[in-house]
Amino acid sequence: MRHNFDEKVNRVGSNCEKWDLEGESGKLIPLGVADTDFKAPEEVINAVKKKAEFGVYAYGILPEKRFKKAIEGWYDRRFQCTVDEDALCYSQGIMPGALWMLLLALTKQEDEVLLQEPVYHNMRIITENMNRKVISNTLKLMDNKYEIDWEDFEEKVKRPECKVFLLCSPHNPVGRVWTVGELERMCQLCIKHNVFILCDEIHSDIVYKGYKHIPLFSLSEEIAQHCAIMNSPSKTFNVAGFFTAFVIIYNKEVRDKYLEVYRRFHFDHNFIGAEALISAYNECEYYVDEQNAYFYDNIQRVKEFIERVMPEVKIIEPEASYLLWLDCRDWGLTSEELMDLFKSWGVRMNDGSMYGASGRGFLRMNIATQTETLKEALDRIEKGYSHWKKK
Repeated sequence: MRHNFDEKVNRVGSNCEKWDLEGESGKLIPLGVADTDFKAPEEVINAVKKKAEFGVYAYGILPEKRFKKAIEGWYDRRFQCTVDEDALCYSQGIMPGALWMLLLALTKQEDEVLLQEPVYHNMRIITENMNRKVISNTLKLMDNKYEIDWEDFEEKVKRPECKVFLLCSPHNPVGRVWTVGELERMCQLCIKHNVFILCDEIHSDIVYKGYKHIPLFSLSEEIAQHCAIMNSPSKTFNVAGFFTAFVIIYNKEVRDKYLEVYRRFHFDHNFIGAEALISAYNECEYYVDEQNAYFYDNIQRVKEFIERVMPEVKIIEPEASYLLWLDCRDWGLTSEELMDLFKSWGVRMNDGSMYGASGRGFLRMNIATQTETLKEALDRIEKGYSHWKKK
């Protein structure tokens, strides 16, 4: 491997949300917050150093041509599709930037926004904090795989108050890579009932063998006109702290509304984050392939562990992302009891109920860490579980 993913990086004391807050300054092994414990690629580090060493950190302008060309090249190589540069716009992150601005552009207070729970909790939080109403087309768990409740989906999108469908593709936390058929059917129902689609594709680079992510706008010209894509290199290259993202909006009217919100709030760009994105997309494809292989091995390790140690826990087979969705309902514990139990074993995960009522009894587990750290976490769990079962 060109990148050493086994390299130990001590993040305690670095003002790190994952280890200093969630991990209580190293007291617990944190397997929750969705970032990795790996250094960014060397090329990205060098690009950031070069920009930092210039020494003047004043107002800047987005290097728009290089920024867009890097994204266009990435989509061409990774997804075999063409991005129109006119459709590309900068954003300050996905949740605090793109989603917020797009909801302001497309909805008003009391409008309804459709989600598919269990789903990334900040989608609900941001939407409700803007005084929009969240409705859920709750996913169905069938034979240990999540499926769409199509009858309920159409009932929800046909509601006159429903203006936006917020799609997570690939899905966080259940790990689904939606098929072409599923995507097209959801889109056609939204188009039929005049519901605009906002699609979070931040996990699109982290997809496992046998599955393929399909950028929503690439399905057809009609669908491209009825959706906006939100994406970022932050999950893939561990650069979330730069809050640098982008949106792809083919519909000019919607794009103009988005840009008007952008101008109204006098947003600027992160000029170091822009260089990180350009370097990552232009030079670091190898990093993604190696990292995905590393993730896959960590996932197999967890699967083997659970089958051997606690077979009553079920893992929803991940098709994408470095997040595992664990079904612990057979233990009969409340969400609080479940979290406290793992904490007493020295490990913290994410409470499944954060992602909607249908997540009660589940945990979200982040395996994007060094294998040795993961082994230590599993050892703690095994010891704690053995003691707990004896009681």
